[in-house]
Amino acid sequence: MEFIEKGLESINLVYLHTKHQRVKNFVDAQSSPLSTIPISKEEHEELDDLNNKFRERLDNLEKSKIMKKERRIREPNSINVLLNDKIICYYDSQEFKNFAKIGSGGFSTVHVAYWKNTTKFAIKKFNENLNSMEEIINEINLIMIASHPNIIRFYGVTKLKDESDGINYSFVLEYADGGTLENHLKDNTKSLIKWEIQFKFAKEITGAILWLHDNKIIHGDLHSKNILIHQNTIKLSDFGCSRLRQQGKVSYLPTKPRGIIPYVDPKILNNVKGYDLNEKSDIYSLGVIFWELTSCSSPFNYETRNDNASIILKILDGKREKPIPNTNDKFVALYEECWRQEPDERPDIHKVNSELDKIIDSTDPKVNTSLANNFKNESETTVIIRNDDSDLLNLPNLPSCDDCDITSDKYQI
Repeated sequence: MEFIEKGLESINLVYLHTKHQRVKNFVDAQSSPLSTIPISKEEHEELDDLNNKFRERLDNLEKSKIMKKERRIREPNSINVLLNDKIICYYDSQEFKNFAKIGSGGFSTVHVAYWKNTTKFAIKKFNENLNSMEEIINEINLIMIASHPNIIRFYGVTKLKDESDGINYSFVLEYADGGTLENHLKDNTKSLIKWEIQFKFAKEITGAILWLHDNKIIHGDLHSKNILIHQNTIKLSDFGCSRLRQQGKVSYLPTKPRGIIPYVDPKILNNVKGYDLNEKSDIYSLGVIFWELTSCSSPFNYETRNDNASIILKILDGKREKPIPNTNDKFVALYEECWRQEPDERPDIHKVNSELDKIIDSTDPKVNTSLANNFKNESETTVIIRNDDSDLLNLPNLPSCDDCDITSDKYQI
């Protein structure tokens, strides 16, 4: 009895019911007259006291569960809830030094910073009042489970000085040393990039999207600004418009369509009633990106024009960019199929992947043997990386977060 009472805080109800016969007998016999319980009066009083303590403990646990549930209802989109429940990791901003701005958009600004003066990381700061907490939480939920060598890695969050008094946090992300695909292509506008690199990048982008679609994730905002390059390897980023498909429905829909016009599904541009972003929307964007790989130019030169309306009208009228001379004919046929007007006429990502394999196999074997071997099956590779894997995988020194409960089991889809 003394053993049970001392261990009351750590022993659950199942243990007490099944492992201690006297307690079990007492609980089973609570509705029976005292004379039917096969224990002495002293033992009965002792067990009765223990039972009262145990019931009090259960009441406290129930109250705790109710409070936790109420907190989730009251703050369903709070990053603090994710931190308190050890779903994500927090890193002290004082450990990051030498901040330098490397990019910005309509919804966020990205800086590079050194963590403990050793390794570079990207710090993504959201613009105030432009992002709802629901959108940010949605991005966290999806980027945490997106584990693929061609998808940017999420480490956790930090709170910068100007965020100290509010509910805002900044993301701590893998740093891509090659910048955006868009800028990489611009740097090669005059000479274009070699076709081997075109196919390499095409395979890596396709591999990332294949993983997303197989795991019911729709990216929703694919374009060359959201595709990064790290050590000559593609890294897909920015899941702010992404969503998880569950039982035919998507987990989150932004209040209005977003994206860069030439990459957006024509059905979205045309505001077709009842049509939401889906996997075929990603395929349309992929077709435009494939063309961009061959041209090293922005589609419809949208960056130098101020007439978005005319670009939209062209796209809705079925107009597309013309193929670049000397582009592989089969590759042209593939991206033209991807950007077809009707979603049902576009291939799924598995067909895109298999067609790319065929194109790679059919190119000059003397030049392309290594390319085919290196990238034919890359999209089938899924890597779950955690902080404690860094030494084994020869990764840079990663921020440690021993208190976080981030495991592959917790985020299986």
